[in-house]
Amino acid sequence: MDDDLTITQSRAGDTVTVAAAGEIDLANAGDLRDAVTSACQDCDRLRLDLTAIDFIDSTGLGGLLELRSTLRARNVTLEIVAGDGPVRQAVEITGLGELLAH
Repeated sequence: MDDDLTITQSRAGDTVTVAAAGEIDLANAGDLRDAVTSACQDCDRLRLDLTAIDFIDSTGLGGLLELRSTLRARNVTLEIVAGDGPVRQAVEITGLGELLAH
């Protein structure tokens, strides 16, 4: 994995939380995708916590769109957690705002 991105995961019942910290960009968007797709095995809901993400580029946003489709095909509900700021704005602009936790 790229040094600029740290990924951790935890599980509570049928919900898996994948938390990412640092930056999501061309160099590591695939790492996040791989971590999420492997973490969602045998879960009903996946919470992707991006509150500690400082930067996300278009590749990262494209990866989030791809994850939405992949998880829908697996009947897994995706929920994105993002604090106020550029990451939340970027997620909303891409049409993923419906997945943001309130």
